[in-house]
Formats: sequence, structure tokens, C-alpha cells
Amino acid sequence: MLEREQIRYLVVAGSMTLCYLFILAMLLMTGIHYMIAIAIAQVVVISGAFPTYRRLVFRSKGRWQSDLPRFVGVWSGGFIAGIVATPALVELAGQPPLLAQVIAVAVVAILSFLGHKYVSFRR
Repeated sequence: MLEREQIRYLVVAGSMTLCYLFILAMLLMTGIHYMIAIAIAQVVVISGAFPTYRRLVFRSKGRWQSDLPRFVGVWSGGFIAGIVATPALVELAGQPPLLAQVIAVAVVAILSFLGHKYVSFRR
């Protein structure tokens, strides 16, 4: 079952997302503004996401120096979508910040898979 790239992505990205949401929740509990908490959680998680996605999900054999800038580009697209969607959901729709991020992450996940597959770790 783990031979399928999509399944590996679901397992790894799901684990990374849970770590991200845990870090975000802990930061929000300190009273920090949700946008600052999002930025901090993103920086922490991306450091583990790149090597994990590269080796376990997409099994890239390319040079990491070439993969990393493309990965950051794709990740940044999701980050930007999240920082646009989250304030809209919080400020306009009245959703709590953590729920807003869960919604944003769910929407971005599919596009992120395609971006990483065809851009970050293209063969």
C-alpha cells in the first residue's frame, strides 16, 4: 500500500499537518496573534517537511540543492493561500483561527501534492 505515492503523501503530509496544527495550537494558547503563530509554525514544520517529502514520499534522486528552491516555491504558494484564507475566515466569517487553518490546509493539500509532484521533485 505504501508503494503508492499518493498514500505515502497522505501519511507524511497528514503527520506534518498534525505537527503543524499542534505547534499552532500551542502558540495560540500563549496569546500570540494568530498570523505570527502561523508564520512560526510554518518555519518549524518546513524544516522537517522537505527531507521527509523528498525521501519518503517522492523518493527524489535529484540534487537536493535543486529540489529545495522548488520545494520552497510550492510550499510558499500554500503558505500564501493560507495567510489569505485564514484572516478571511477569522475576520469575515467569524471562525476561530485554528479551525480557519484546518480549513485552509485541507483546501491547499491537493494542490500542494500536485505542485510537489510536478515541480518540487519532478523527475
